[in-house]
Amino acid sequence: MGKAARLKRSRTYKGPDGSDRFIPGFTTRRAEALRGHCAEAVRALGYRAWDRGSHIVVTGGPFTAPGAILGFSTISREAARVPEDQWGPLAAEVIGRLIASALAAPPHLDRTQLREGLFPRFSAPGRIPEELLAEDYTYARRVAGMPLLVAVRHDQASAFLADIHLAKAGGVEEAWSAAEANLVAAGLGDPAIYAAPNGSSVIVFESEHPRQAAWLAYPERLVETLGLDVGPLGALFCVPAHRLLGIQPVREDTTSKEVERMLQLAGILGEGEVAPLSRELFWWRPGEEVLTAQAAGLDQERLGLPPDVGEALKAAGSVGTRGVNPIFDTMDG
Repeated sequence: MGKAARLKRSRTYKGPDGSDRFIPGFTTRRAEALRGHCAEAVRALGYRAWDRGSHIVVTGGPFTAPGAILGFSTISREAARVPEDQWGPLAAEVIGRLIASALAAPPHLDRTQLREGLFPRFSAPGRIPEELLAEDYTYARRVAGMPLLVAVRHDQASAFLADIHLAKAGGVEEAWSAAEANLVAAGLGDPAIYAAPNGSSVIVFESEHPRQAAWLAYPERLVETLGLDVGPLGALFCVPAHRLLGIQPVREDTTSKEVERMLQLAGILGEGEVAPLSRELFWWRPGEEVLTAQAAGLDQERLGLPPDVGEALKAAGSVGTRGVNPIFDTMDG
């Protein structure tokens, strides 16, 4: 079942014994209890904890504003296996391990461990201040305006590599090479197809690892991996969260209504995500750079698409006039 279907099923509040919106397989009452234990475990370590429903924001000490994001995937899996009266000690053990891992990586990993855990990861615009990017992450690349960096995944915790960490990975080019190789070797997540009434469809890949959206930076490798034929009108992409990637080829009969539906889908898929990324759409065709396809509206001028693509959308159907949901303020890691 795709995320959109799961959200639709969980939106109606059914009381404390109904399904929780954010932690699958838990009732609202049990999920609130588990979140409470997790927040207490964070505070017991001397940090501040802010319960946001889908995640906890950790601040204090090295976790400077806007804070680190602590999700519930690991703790919920382990909590499901033990009685509820054991959740307190379990949360203390798991949260302690996750935070210790976050603090340890990458400085305390050896070169082999570091290279094996590398992957490309976007930073949502504004998440890392521009002055900090210019000072500590000078190797960062830009894809449609979003900073792309190298991160390391260790024991369910992820951390960006700063310039000072690159030597241990073998240097800038070696770090990028290892990150891309790890991305390709891991493959894509589970696919879900969202079909429109006219037969067109958006394929969304969902993974528990935050590398999924990084495929947007490697569209040639992506379509090659999928065996997908992208024609002269290119393809549209969405990356509503680090663990989600959507793609829809643009055909001669693709209309602006389909673009609108994809925008709506991106907004729905971004709900409740621990690491949201963008509600914008992106466009690419072979031989060209990835571009932002949408900024604030649905007419050709504001879509930001190349003129030939915009004209094709116009010719295929009337241009929509309804506004688009504003891009949210992201809190990804």
